[in-house]
Amino acid sequence: DLGELLSLIRAHDASGYREAMQQRLARGGLLRFVHDTVAPLTRRVGEAWEDGSFAVFEEHLFTELTKRLLRQSIATLPTGGRPRVLLTSAPDEPHVLGLLMVEALLTLEGAECIPLGTQMPLLEIARAAEAHQADVVALSFSIAFPTRRIPGLLQQLRALLPPGVALWAGGSGVARLTPASGIQLLATLDDALGAL
Repeated sequence: DLGELLSLIRAHDASGYREAMQQRLARGGLLRFVHDTVAPLTRRVGEAWEDGSFAVFEEHLFTELTKRLLRQSIATLPTGGRPRVLLTSAPDEPHVLGLLMVEALLTLEGAECIPLGTQMPLLEIARAAEAHQADVVALSFSIAFPTRRIPGLLQQLRALLPPGVALWAGGSGVARLTPASGIQLLATLDDALGAL
């Protein structure tokens, strides 16, 4: 019941939320935790923020506590496999939970993830892809990012990347986009696993 977790955030009970989330993670493992808890809970929190039933500080509390838990979980996973996936977001896209969910799932599948955080300039993304010998560059776009800006950003980045480096764009923000040559659109976590 995600309502319990939402209630803990609304009650400003950070320790209760942390404990409830850690129990869910321990019971179901990281894969199920991301799919069955973090992804739908992130959607619900976003909806609550949009309709005004969550304050900005409550949404930030949720995000920070969830980020911490995902990062701790990812840190325990073995790394060093292939493909090498560079994870980031475009300038003006500060949302990070989508990136962390994908990083957790791809790392579980044996990929080596190189997290750069959010809001990276496109030229720096291309430079990082070369420096890290990335096989894939994966960008996350939240539903809050202006959809009309995404195709142009992706085309610019595609032109900066070597032809052998795959470019993935994922998240709710790409769900309504038309596919473009050289760019793989991944609207869901399952799409990301399929692309891997």
